[in-house]
Amino acid sequence: MAKTILIVEDEKDLLDSYKELVESAGFGCMTAADGYQGLDMLSSQLGSIDLLILDLMMPGVDGLEVLKAMKSNKEKYGDIPVVILTNMTSDTVIKEAFDLGASSYLVKIDLDYEGLVKEIEKYLG
Repeated sequence: MAKTILIVEDEKDLLDSYKELVESAGFGCMTAADGYQGLDMLSSQLGSIDLLILDLMMPGVDGLEVLKAMKSNKEKYGDIPVVILTNMTSDTVIKEAFDLGASSYLVKIDLDYEGLVKEIEKYLG
């Protein structure tokens, strides 16, 4: 059975292209347009999501808040790897993401699609 990835990204075009990429690499994909939706999906689909790809800058609940909620309530949200995918390059933000439990931190502008698939395969390959 294909592993399933949840992508939380508020930019619709990016979300659509990541979804297409993930599916073409042979993975199942769910999407959420913001942190609220992401947390709802993590709890309602508990056990069926194998990896979270998470943007940081989103309206409402940002990615760091999603990460904080997930890691502080594993019973509700599960304990899955979280790949941060953002354009934020601040050392402070990167450190905070890892301190909160991120598995990986990727910068969108430095990443091609092949690099993203390789990163996913590290956890789900």
